[in-house]
Amino acid sequence: MEQIQNQEVNVSDVIHLRGCVEMQLQDAKTGKPVGEIIKLNTVVTAGRRWVLSRLKSTSPATETISHVAVGTGTVAPTTGDTALGSETVRIAIALFTTTGLDVNPPSWRAECQFATDQGNTTLGEIGMFNSSSAGTMLSRITYTTINKTTSNTLSVSYTISN
Repeated sequence: MEQIQNQEVNVSDVIHLRGCVEMQLQDAKTGKPVGEIIKLNTVVTAGRRWVLSRLKSTSPATETISHVAVGTGTVAPTTGDTALGSETVRIAIALFTTTGLDVNPPSWRAECQFATDQGNTTLGEIGMFNSSSAGTMLSRITYTTINKTTSNTLSVSYTISN
């Protein structure tokens, strides 16, 4: 058996998860954009732990990131976050785009739209979760607040990549 002593191990294969959120506030009647935010997000420790746990998962109920939540919190995210600062509403992800998994660097995209009766307040944060309530948060961002009202819809495209 070969022994390795006092040798530096150089690991070049690293998975860095990062995300980007594109949000567009739209006039509900015309569909025209009235505001847009594009911002990088924080993939939190609990989210990275969840991703790694999928390598051995036998529990289909927690297999996928399934929901996006918005809230009124504005405190900057940290990797230790496990929930939004002040969640307002959480909705199911409507569409996943996984064609980016075949490119380098790989990525996937989740999309949803908050209707005119959802999240009507001054919003300042958004996160992705694996459950319709509680669950594990994958990532979170805060942004310059936007005022969503019943005359607006809010489209969200959330991309996670390596």
